[in-house]
Amino acid sequence: MEFKRVIRNLLIGNDTFIASRAEYKSAILRAQMAFVTIIVCALYIVIDASNGVSNFTGFYLLGISVSAISVFLNRQAHYQSTNFLLLITANFLTYIFASNDTYRAGTYIYLIVCCLLAFALYGYKHRIAAVLFCLVSIGLFLLSYVYEVKILIHTPEEQKLVYAEEYVRVSFITNFLIALVLCSLILHFLLTINFHSENEILVKNDLLSKTNQELDRFVYSASHDLKAPLSSMLGLIEIAQRTDDPEEIKMCLGMMRSRINILDDFIREIIDYSRNARLELKKDKFSLLELTKEVVDGLKYAEGFENIYLKYNMSADLEVETDRARLRVVLSNLIGNSLKYHDPAKENPNVEISAVSTNNQLRIEVQDNGVGISEEHKTKIFDMFYRASEMSKGSGLGLYIVSETIKKLNGSISVTSKVGLGSTFQIVIPL
Repeated sequence: MEFKRVIRNLLIGNDTFIASRAEYKSAILRAQMAFVTIIVCALYIVIDASNGVSNFTGFYLLGISVSAISVFLNRQAHYQSTNFLLLITANFLTYIFASNDTYRAGTYIYLIVCCLLAFALYGYKHRIAAVLFCLVSIGLFLLSYVYEVKILIHTPEEQKLVYAEEYVRVSFITNFLIALVLCSLILHFLLTINFHSENEILVKNDLLSKTNQELDRFVYSASHDLKAPLSSMLGLIEIAQRTDDPEEIKMCLGMMRSRINILDDFIREIIDYSRNARLELKKDKFSLLELTKEVVDGLKYAEGFENIYLKYNMSADLEVETDRARLRVVLSNLIGNSLKYHDPAKENPNVEISAVSTNNQLRIEVQDNGVGISEEHKTKIFDMFYRASEMSKGSGLGLYIVSETIKKLNGSISVTSKVGLGSTFQIVIPL
């Protein structure tokens, strides 16, 4: 991985971030082509020197210089300028050598590479520019092989060297192998982009399908859970309006308060669900013990809270760096459930919250000695709107929100529970 990072930094710059996969791959390909051009030009300098040919050296040096400038521009994120410079240089140098080709050295094959490279670098978005460069390549081919327009004129002595059988044979083999490698790189780039694009579409389709299913269930269940307390309050208002008994009116008001609290909790859960789905992760550094006590303080008005013993089994110095708001939602739901489903028949109902940070992972446990969860319900409690029975308190959204929130944090959650003994929820979050 370290070697890959070094190569990546060399090609596109240190710690350069490119959001789009296609643009990232294009930047890598662009730099690769520039480096390949440098290598090819250097190789031909050696080949020409070994064959006594020196009149092309200036053009090879030009190719090396322009390619080096292209790498620099690519690292500075001047991608369109780099595209233009690379393609112009590649076409010009190919034309210089092709116009002096005797049809046997295969120099024309680089014009095909130039056409492929134009479409690979510019992509569909800038396809007009790619087409224009293809027309340039075709025009240069016609000038070289049909009209035989030459820029560089060889002397008779130079022609003997350039058109020598051995030199032409070596040039042909070299041109073919290099063009084959370049075409393979370009095609690999196009296949990779297509593969990842198809995968992204499949993932998005799966996500969309899941979202649609959840939305259907959400609308159905949410409408029911919103309507039930409202209908109940309308009934209580009707009763209160028909009586003059202060005690009966007081009882109705107390029951209405309870229904409003249920409605308020449900709306808060909907807001938590919405925030988790649409907001990006925001990392903060904070004390876990302070956050846990803050959560418990917000739950101190829960029914029977004063009879439940809470124990914090974590270091006061434990600081974590993760999304504070999301972790607060997780703790609020888990601790709230432990309080909600405590066993009032037990002499010492308790909730223990433990946490430890090891190997860049945060492990949190919320353990209680409450009523527990039966085996048949254990695998379903993280489903949206799942309630073990009609007597269950809450909307059935809480643990679903916990599960989805932990997924956003790239963590995991597990539960162990026995009816009558209590439950332990364990979450693991990478730091």
